[in-house]
Amino acid sequence: MASAEKIPDKLYFRIGEASRLVGVKPYVLRYWEKEFTAIKPEKSKSQQRLYRRADVVLFCQIRRLLHEERFTIEGCRKKIAEPVEKEQPDKLNIDCIAHLKSELQAVRSMIQKHKN
Repeated sequence: MASAEKIPDKLYFRIGEASRLVGVKPYVLRYWEKEFTAIKPEKSKSQQRLYRRADVVLFCQIRRLLHEERFTIEGCRKKIAEPVEKEQPDKLNIDCIAHLKSELQAVRSMIQKHKN
């Protein structure tokens, strides 16, 4: 099974390549498409499924949850739908943003003065 770092940097993957990267048979990916609404592959002119890199990453996550962590399909759906915890911005980041904003405003006023 490929981790997100080992997935080639391509726009699209055909079902055979995606199944090799994820470590499951192609029919499993087709089944997961029906079970997880986030996966909607495009179709080529010859009607072959074309998965985006994000789809392959999601397939890897689904495989890990189902096979390694022993989630059910329903439990996996819920786990994937959970929002990722956002980090609280610390005071340093807020101060940095405020400083950057004031500098940008100063540059903006200099540009406006120069125009006039």
